[in-house]
Amino acid sequence: MTRTSHHPHPTPSFPVYCLDWADDDTLILGGGGGASRSGIQNKLKVCKVTKDGKSVKYLSEHVLSNEEDAPMTISIDRTGKQLITGVNASSSNVKEGKNEHCRVFGYSDESVDFVKSQKTIDAEWSDDYPYQKLTSLSPSSTLLAIGTTDDKVTLLHYPSLEVCIPTFLTDSELVDLDWGGANGDWLGITTTKALFLYHVKNGEKGNTKLELKQTIYTPSLDITPVAFRSARFSRTPSSPLTIHAILNATKSAKRGAPRKAFAVTFGVVSPPSHAPLTEEEIKSQNQPPEKGKGKEKEGSQTEEIGKWDVITRREVGGKPVTVFDVSNDGKLLAYGCSDLSIGILDSKTLAPLLKILHAHSFPPTALRFNPSATLLVSASADNTIRAIVVPASFGGVSMTVIALLLAILILLVALVLRR
Repeated sequence: MTRTSHHPHPTPSFPVYCLDWADDDTLILGGGGGASRSGIQNKLKVCKVTKDGKSVKYLSEHVLSNEEDAPMTISIDRTGKQLITGVNASSSNVKEGKNEHCRVFGYSDESVDFVKSQKTIDAEWSDDYPYQKLTSLSPSSTLLAIGTTDDKVTLLHYPSLEVCIPTFLTDSELVDLDWGGANGDWLGITTTKALFLYHVKNGEKGNTKLELKQTIYTPSLDITPVAFRSARFSRTPSSPLTIHAILNATKSAKRGAPRKAFAVTFGVVSPPSHAPLTEEEIKSQNQPPEKGKGKEKEGSQTEEIGKWDVITRREVGGKPVTVFDVSNDGKLLAYGCSDLSIGILDSKTLAPLLKILHAHSFPPTALRFNPSATLLVSASADNTIRAIVVPASFGGVSMTVIALLLAILILLVALVLRR
């Protein structure tokens, strides 16, 4: 595997739980101590990262109340220079029903300023009151998907934050949200048990339609039960609809064995079927992913795309993966593992290209390529971020080259023997 330069940078008294890039060298961090008296402030910070990853300069920040939660998720509107995050209000405000947790801030090198907010969580106050854990802005920057720890999803118009698809419940623990497809009109909602592919039709205000087209369940990998950890659409515009996913083993294959983690690529393996649906298929088409409620599907996924299956897979670790990202050009995948390592894979073959051992003292909490995929930054609750320079090309000898060299060697041996 290729070697590269990488540099840790301290974030004193600031455990980082989320990050995203505003541009190739402007990084925005979110984190803090949460609603506690620890003295660790909750913040959003803007910083500059040099191309070689050696320097991180902090430019501006917004300090949140210590009675509120720390930001755990972030999505960037680069055109509008705004960030969207989730911050629960103080317990006293939550008890009064005042918790506009989905918050939009404007950012610049000089300041981070509050713009507006919206509420999607409707729950009674408790010690495990839900919070916003997932935030995903559509490529067109017109729709915003919000996921909360009570396993619910809401779609909002952006930038107005008006609700366009009311909150609905998923089938199990919600772990990821992502937009994809050639026009950015596919929404992947991932739970530990399944990946739900929705086609989104965004008409006039109030006419947005969310149609479930495909449900991909966890595959069998090495006869080991696995759970989805993350799923992201390929960013390669020329490729057919492809999804990269991380699945973690839910238990060891045998006592003392490691709990493996896998990178998997799902793709369409057969064309659409024009055969009439069976009664069982029709019944399954009308079962929503929500627990007991939701819209019926309009149309059949098999009529529109085809059959999905695993097309590539690779074991990437002996412990669960905690964070995952896909580069904007679709060529690279990055993951952070609870064994404290960071790895980069080739998106087509899932071949390992780079791995950094002991990148952090605690498992990574966030990971993101910059827009040009020249830098990769990871974060952890250990009060550090690590800037990794992504090589322009990855060294190593490919199997094609090895086969060619072997053929030449065999030919030379044959010529010698003939003499």
